[in-house]
Amino acid sequence: DKVVYFQSHTSDPAEGNWITMGCPNEGRRIQLPQPIKLTYSGPKYVEYGGAAGTLNKDEEESYTITYPSTNSYTTLPVYLPNEDVSMYFHGETGLEGENVDIYLFKLTSDCAYGLLDAFQAGDIENLNTLFQDSVDEEYKKYSTQLGDCGDLSDYDLECPGEGQYCIVMVQQNDDGSMTVLSSTAFVVVESELCVSSPSSIKKGDELDISITGAANENACTYGAILIKEQAYKANIEINSDGTRDGTSVIINDLDLIDEFDITSSNYRSKLTRNELQKEIQTLIGEGNGAIAIGEAGQKTLSLTAFDLPVGCYYLLVGAYNPEKGLVGLSQLEVEIKSKGNSNGNGNSGGKGGSGGAGGSPEPAKNVKSKELCQQFVSNGHRIKFEFTKGATSVGYVEFNAKKTAGKITTIIEELKGKSPLTPTEPEGEVYKHLNIWVGNGGFANSNNIENAIVGFRVSKEWITENHINMDAITLQHFNGDQWDSLKTDKVDEDDEYLYFEAETPGFSPFAITASKNVLEIGEKTGDTEGQSTSDAGQQDNSGAVVGSESSSKENVESGLKIASFFIGFLVIILTGAIIKKEIDQNNEDEDSEE
Repeated sequence: DKVVYFQSHTSDPAEGNWITMGCPNEGRRIQLPQPIKLTYSGPKYVEYGGAAGTLNKDEEESYTITYPSTNSYTTLPVYLPNEDVSMYFHGETGLEGENVDIYLFKLTSDCAYGLLDAFQAGDIENLNTLFQDSVDEEYKKYSTQLGDCGDLSDYDLECPGEGQYCIVMVQQNDDGSMTVLSSTAFVVVESELCVSSPSSIKKGDELDISITGAANENACTYGAILIKEQAYKANIEINSDGTRDGTSVIINDLDLIDEFDITSSNYRSKLTRNELQKEIQTLIGEGNGAIAIGEAGQKTLSLTAFDLPVGCYYLLVGAYNPEKGLVGLSQLEVEIKSKGNSNGNGNSGGKGGSGGAGGSPEPAKNVKSKELCQQFVSNGHRIKFEFTKGATSVGYVEFNAKKTAGKITTIIEELKGKSPLTPTEPEGEVYKHLNIWVGNGGFANSNNIENAIVGFRVSKEWITENHINMDAITLQHFNGDQWDSLKTDKVDEDDEYLYFEAETPGFSPFAITASKNVLEIGEKTGDTEGQSTSDAGQQDNSGAVVGSESSSKENVESGLKIASFFIGFLVIILTGAIIKKEIDQNNEDEDSEE
């Protein structure tokens, strides 16, 4: 097998052996995470899947690479099909006059899947075959000579068609081995997206955006990520004991291998539409941003800023076509301002956000925990909001929609004590005080929804400690004047919890109690007439936007297509932080001579 070496890289922007890209339009540059830093901790000799390498480091030391922080490195150009793509190589002086080959190949989601499958199977020995199968022969080879100081300036790669590309620069050595000098990635999009977004919003408001400009835009799926400037970083840690099972890849404190189950055959299940949103939200971090992916053809999106602090944010927006892949990519800057200090330039909104959103009237100091979920509400459908993080005692909220309202957010707040929105305590022993907000104030009424239920759980430990009769457990609802005991039924149990469902005429403050002698509402025989409390304006936002319910087959197929968009997107963003294994060829030669 051919021996492959990887050139040393440093943070020096002039001689660090990095590739940068020319930019025909400065307005289409995409900001990369800053900083991009990679640290490897593990053995200096690694063998896996038939491949082996020796790193130039002491056995116990960590090996760190920091991506240069100058503007040409921290941003990435987005090209259109008719634009020339040019590259620059900033090499060390010892490379002056060396002959090099430049490979330009097109990335696809199948390529990413193939690499992950090979890693999972421990079959990476024949990388040439894997490479040829993955890129489907869509690559070009250029040969040239490095100039003064080992640099290459304004090298023309012509006008590649739309797609996501990777550049690999290699040097063929006299002994038959090959040295990879550097690599990077770029994207050529079919269309220039036009994103309508306010430049600033007030804290607690949703960020409503609209997207136009994509070719065949009704066939496209649009996604958006809002991320805080300080959180937009890529601290990558590779920790290994020399084996696959003993290797972890940690990005910003999140173990990517464990999170996506990459070492198992089930990792693709993490790449469905809903799962991917959750995982990316986890990668962004709680309180650092939000993500939204719309339905096909939905050109308006709402991202929640409910939990986000004031500050500056990046808004990344992409358009995905199921036949062509990524067809548009754009980036804007948005500022979240404190209330009373907003000078936003308008809000594009759209049909997808007609249900509205806003902040909770509950004082923040009384909120112990909360969880949010967003669904598309359409007339005649059973709508279910599921709260999978387990942050509160509520597992789901369901109702029949009598009106199409677009994207609606439900917020569950678990409180530290009685809400100031309720003047009195409910009767009985209180397990949890809760708020449930569905849509804007006035949405969750009998004109818009019916047959609403709340699914919740109660700890068996609490039941035992307080000598509670499980048949007395009730969900109570504050109707604006008094506490009403709702019809509550036990539906399941496990080792830790009992699970219940309660029918409710509206949404506002609730309490889970073991209640006695409280006014009970009988079974509903038709439309419910109860209203939520008028003073507690029902507002919403979603931390992790969850797609609307559909058949499992459609959800998986749609999810895999959207996954390829985000895989490509992450390849573009993170390729600058690809592991550059520094191999000590001199030491290896000395060992062979001995």
